[in-house]
Amino acid sequence: MEWFRKFLDSFSKFPDFWKGLKKNQKITMLSLLVAILIAVVLTVILNAPKYVLLISANNETDAGAIIQQLEAQGIPYKVEAGNRIFIPSSYNVYEVRMKLASSGALGSSSKGFELLDQSSFGATSFDKQVNYQRALQGELERTIATINGVKFARVHLTLPKYTYYVRGEMAETRASVQLVLDPGVSLSKEQIKGIIYLLTGAVEGLKPENVKVVDNYGRALSDLVNFDDNTVAASTKVELKMQLESYYKKKIQPALETVFGFGTVEVIPDVKLNWQKAEKTITTYSTPKGGLIRSQETESEKSTTAPADGGPVGTESNIPTTYYQSIEGSSVTLYEKNHQITNYELNQIVENIVQNNEGEIENISLSVIIDSSSTVFNKISKEEINKMVSDVIEKSIAANSSPSAISYSLAFIPFSREMEEEFSKIIEQQTKQKEFFYKATLLLIATILVFFGTYGFLLQLKKVKSRKLVLQRYKMLEEEVQKVMEEKTGEEAEQILSEAQKVIEELRNYAKQLAVKSPEEVASIIKIWISERG
Repeated sequence: MEWFRKFLDSFSKFPDFWKGLKKNQKITMLSLLVAILIAVVLTVILNAPKYVLLISANNETDAGAIIQQLEAQGIPYKVEAGNRIFIPSSYNVYEVRMKLASSGALGSSSKGFELLDQSSFGATSFDKQVNYQRALQGELERTIATINGVKFARVHLTLPKYTYYVRGEMAETRASVQLVLDPGVSLSKEQIKGIIYLLTGAVEGLKPENVKVVDNYGRALSDLVNFDDNTVAASTKVELKMQLESYYKKKIQPALETVFGFGTVEVIPDVKLNWQKAEKTITTYSTPKGGLIRSQETESEKSTTAPADGGPVGTESNIPTTYYQSIEGSSVTLYEKNHQITNYELNQIVENIVQNNEGEIENISLSVIIDSSSTVFNKISKEEINKMVSDVIEKSIAANSSPSAISYSLAFIPFSREMEEEFSKIIEQQTKQKEFFYKATLLLIATILVFFGTYGFLLQLKKVKSRKLVLQRYKMLEEEVQKVMEEKTGEEAEQILSEAQKVIEELRNYAKQLAVKSPEEVASIIKIWISERG
């Protein structure tokens, strides 16, 4: 405890000690104390561990799995909002990520077909069906999450129930998808349609209209996509019409603007397309010359009858006959019949005529408006301009359609330049504001530089004046000492000389300290001495 008492005694004497110090000593001690504090703070800051971003997890479940792996590996971590996990910069971030990936912690919390590898003994068909559904959902979630702009995805499938022998009774397969999008990202219709087609191609019996897609804001994205064939065909027709109109406008308007000036020509095309499609089938039958026998049937019958004097023995001869005998008993009757049926092949000619005019240009109508205030009108008449424009239009479009299908109208109307003038004024004001800001910034920088330059010059001038004053006092002191030495003699002179030497010694010590602390000031003093002696 004695050292503590000594410390308290020394601490109680500190005010007296502080009062006994000179001003420069106080400044030196305070500067030393501040330097020590700054060094300690910098040491703490520099030695403090710097954390770098390891990964931004999709959800709390994935973040928890990553934290468990970091704790198992003994790696310190820090968690911030948004499931952002940081580790000290002393660790290799890429190596840690590789280790986490090998352990499966960086993967999605959704499990895919690896669930089927964990089949348990005695699992029923229902258990297998549920595991298959979970595996399929997990695989789809992983695939959808790879799409640009999608941070995380959840898929819910409603599949028909199956047994080993019979498919379960259910209307249709259905699917629901929830997308967690990156901040500020919105998916296009093509991306939404691609997600729907991805599910319909992966799930058996799933139709596009039975897929519902929503985002993390609760918006039904699937409603933006229409799978109706008529609607798709109509949108395709409108898109093709707009593309053709834009094509003809870009082909004609720049050519006319090179003559009349930029912004003095407006071309409004209207393209009418033919969407008729006719299909006709004609069947013609004809008999070939010479005949091509398909089948033939021939029948021939021949008989001869002669009278007889008697008849056979028995009752048959006593039965009257059903036919009349000829009068002449010695005459002979001859009967002969021939019948032939022949079937011939017929030539069948089938003509399938398809007349498809879908997408063909039926008519092109152009409205060309030219600014009548253009300077070209002072050099060329309207008739010449009309002829020139018609030649340009006909030769530009006749390559793609017949001249009879082209119609155009030409109008000379003065254009309104109010919007253009307002826009020019706005641009001019913005330009002036930028120039003013640039000049004000330069003036401010120049003012600051002049201020600090003047301040430094005045400070240096003040130092130079103070040093000159010191030199003057030193010379005056030397002169006074010299006078006193001349007046005094003996012991008094030696005493005065010893005192003067003490003063000179103090001045030398002060000069040495000044040379150590601020060599620039000493150099300036030496320059002054040299200039004065020169």
